[in-house]
Amino acid sequence: MALARILVRLAALAGLAALALGGPALAQPQRLCPDGYAALEAGEPETAVTAFEACLSEQLYDWPVEAELRARLGAAQLALGEGEAALLSYNQVFALVQSNGGDGDNPLMRRNRAVAYMQLDRAQEALEDIERALRAAPGDAFTQLLAGSAYLDLDRPEEAVAAFDAALRTDPEYLSAWIGRSAAFVEMGLEDQAVSDGREAVSIAPEDGGALNALCWALVQAGRASDGLQICDAAVEAEPESGPIVHSRAAALEQLGRDEEAAQLYARAHELAPDDPEITADYERIHGG
Repeated sequence: MALARILVRLAALAGLAALALGGPALAQPQRLCPDGYAALEAGEPETAVTAFEACLSEQLYDWPVEAELRARLGAAQLALGEGEAALLSYNQVFALVQSNGGDGDNPLMRRNRAVAYMQLDRAQEALEDIERALRAAPGDAFTQLLAGSAYLDLDRPEEAVAAFDAALRTDPEYLSAWIGRSAAFVEMGLEDQAVSDGREAVSIAPEDGGALNALCWALVQAGRASDGLQICDAAVEAEPESGPIVHSRAAALEQLGRDEEAAQLYARAHELAPDDPEITADYERIHGG
């Protein structure tokens, strides 16, 4: 399901405040770039990127102010899914910090750069930043979620479960952590636990596409597509342009012997997410690629 990337995308889009406004990074220069900060607070990352880039091009700043502005620029780029640009922004921040004797283990900066790495499918590098962020702020649920996502990408589901457990101890209503732990249980072959976590996710957010998909996928992996098809339908209705969600419904239909419909959906999932290896494998298996 490319679940790790789904979790990071959800976190970046729904949690822009957590990424960009989770506390002061290095300085507080809001008065120098008010339009950028206003755009972040309004959830308008594209406007924020334009504003921060303009501010950075207008004049030279003392290094803590420049680092802070670049950090906020990076947060807006993350929310747009611009991983390469965000990684460049955060690398510039770390270069400024390191050359001026600042705190290279600022947890907000470490976790945000980890998101950039995750968006670029560079989970091992992300994990290095995540571990350093957790040493500085061990109770941060968002960083714990990132750890679980990275472990999933690295095919380390037992460690992913432990990370999602930690996130849920910090915040028992953390939807993405329930979704993530369900996926990790699937990878471990613990389908009953995966279904239970999927149901918990749906109870928290009954109309959320990611929650519905977690339950759909868990039921399919448990061989219970007949129980899950209605859930899969609802997930696709909630997010019809999500390749992984369309793929889950295709798997349910295939399990039920509705092969022609499944083939059409596998093709649609591949069209929506052509770089997803699991989706590509199923598309080629069905269509003889």
